[in-house]
Amino acid sequence: MRIIKSLKSKKWYIFIFLFFSFLFLYISTLIIKPNIQKIPYSTIILDENDIRIWEIIKDKKYRHEKVEYSEIPDFSKKVIISLEDKTFYDNSWVDLKAIIRALINNFYYGKSIEWASTISTQVIRNNYWLNEERTYTRKLKEFYLAIALNNKYSKEEILSNYLSTIYFWYLNYWLKSASYYYFWKSLNNLTKAEQIALLSLPKNPKKYDPYTKKTEFKKRFKQINYTLLNKKLITQSEYESIINEKLEFNTNHENKLPYIVDFIRSYEKYEKNELKTTIDYNLTKKIEEIGKNSIIPLLWKNVKDYSVIIIDRNTKEIKVLIWWINYYGENWQVNMVKSPRQVWSTLKPFTYTLAFEKLWYRPETTILDLPTQFQTNLWYAYTPRNYSLDYKWEVSIAEALSQSINIPAVTTLEKVWVQNLLTLLRDIWITSLDKDADYYWLALTLWVSEISLFELTRAYSIFAYDWKFCDYKIINNEKWIVNSDTFISNGSEEIQKNNCKQIIEKKYTDMIKEILINRYNKIEAFPINWNLDFPDKEVFLKTGTSRNFKDNWTIWFTKNYIIWVWAGNKDWSEMKWVSWATWAWEIFKNIVDYLEKNNWINEASKIEKNSISYLEITSPLNWSKYQIDLNKPKNTQKIKLDFSTNLVYDNYKWFINWEENKSDYIELISWEKEVKIFLYREWKIIWEEKILIYIQ
Repeated sequence: MRIIKSLKSKKWYIFIFLFFSFLFLYISTLIIKPNIQKIPYSTIILDENDIRIWEIIKDKKYRHEKVEYSEIPDFSKKVIISLEDKTFYDNSWVDLKAIIRALINNFYYGKSIEWASTISTQVIRNNYWLNEERTYTRKLKEFYLAIALNNKYSKEEILSNYLSTIYFWYLNYWLKSASYYYFWKSLNNLTKAEQIALLSLPKNPKKYDPYTKKTEFKKRFKQINYTLLNKKLITQSEYESIINEKLEFNTNHENKLPYIVDFIRSYEKYEKNELKTTIDYNLTKKIEEIGKNSIIPLLWKNVKDYSVIIIDRNTKEIKVLIWWINYYGENWQVNMVKSPRQVWSTLKPFTYTLAFEKLWYRPETTILDLPTQFQTNLWYAYTPRNYSLDYKWEVSIAEALSQSINIPAVTTLEKVWVQNLLTLLRDIWITSLDKDADYYWLALTLWVSEISLFELTRAYSIFAYDWKFCDYKIINNEKWIVNSDTFISNGSEEIQKNNCKQIIEKKYTDMIKEILINRYNKIEAFPINWNLDFPDKEVFLKTGTSRNFKDNWTIWFTKNYIIWVWAGNKDWSEMKWVSWATWAWEIFKNIVDYLEKNNWINEASKIEKNSISYLEITSPLNWSKYQIDLNKPKNTQKIKLDFSTNLVYDNYKWFINWEENKSDYIELISWEKEVKIFLYREWKIIWEEKILIYIQ
């Protein structure tokens, strides 16, 4: 009897011990808060119309987007719960039936083949010992922490965290990232078949990869659909429809606008879940099309690269920013928007602006245009030459600037002085000019400087915005503007409000604008009715071309847009006989026509222009100079002949030095050439036009 009483007493103590132990453990689950880690979010880049451009992968490891519980499709919730934890909304931490079944199966097979995981325990495992070996000790810890998890978080929060840690392969976490990667669709646009396809992956994403393991994926996909049919989550007709639906997986994982993303990534402050840019995706794709169509006919002239920046002049927002024709081609990594290149004549307007301010020059002030030698600081002679290789004796500043004559610009800079020009250019954030005045000397206004397209675009804002230097926005937030090095949100209230600061008086920049808008100032160098002559529009236009044909520059702005175009080659190879007039004008003309077609058509001017008959030779231009490449066969070196007219004609003929040319090309043979074209109608000459070119 004593033994029995002793045993009963021990059982009572054991029962009390176990009771208070479990009570302590349960109370502790009410106190502790399991550490639910959050996978860091990647950054989604959007255009101004919320078109998804790309995703900046966090730490190059995570494609993970923020999504609210309400955004998850109800069907996806039902499927994942049915597959992973059908008692999820009813159990507090574990599925007891599943535990018993797992214990029986593990005992029967003599090894661990089943673990009876619930969504709650999987959340704990994913947050504490993901990818670590499963043991019974860890399983007990999972159960304990799962109770605490359910005490502290709602079912919605637990499910959201679980879904956010599911891995869908190719760095994709969370259903939202996977939906864009595999189908390029938002969650609410996924079909049931597409939702099931995505949820087929987490079990073993490498094994069921729909791109490389198509057979295994299809088996898994059918198996899940059959399971859902048996569980009555889908009807027979839905089952057949889902099975027969053709899944079109996205195979193009290239960045939609890679140069935009790279431009943003070059700055430090883009640590946001979502960045809405000022970029217009549809406009960018159209400009890409225009650029490609313009450059392809010039490939024979070794024209391979171009860059374009388009600014909305009214909002100061960057709408288009293109690096070149093929981002994924050779040398794609060179950002030609921010890479310094020789800018040639594009700095002349700043030289003359200082002359107006410091020397009291006026557009009608005359300057000698004669061969001149200038002394350098090293006592060498610097002898600039005009691009046309001819001299006009005496010209006004208006003529010199609008016709881009070199010698008057150097003469003016000598009086303005190089340091003053450097100071002005640095005030407008041209940081590429980091040498002293002695390094650049008088050649600064012509060719020796190297400046990026982006810097030039900002610098010219003093003309576009009436003496104010204005910076441009690329992030759709009024406090975020772009300076030379980083996104900034500080500075003066005026800069934050208008992105502008005063640089020079308006009357001086107005003089430059009047010169470069007035089409009649250009007549001597550029004919009326040429492709960049806009008689019905006020167009500010400045160009620049290197003598060795390595760089073309053209800026254009009107009431609505500011456009900069660069043409050249990233490998610094020379283009052949290509200037701003024989390349940039074509892409410019097409861009202008597209941008402004509905904005400012002047019907009166349109009728007047069309009523005046004209014929002009557009390629080559008058006084063009070409050089034969001695390293190439002469019969492969040709000049394209082209013309523009509004006359009605039946036929045309080209004559070179009064000998008929049977094709639309001229072979390069040294000599001065007179190129003439005749238009015929009903076998009669109705018009003729001629130009002179030089071939050396």
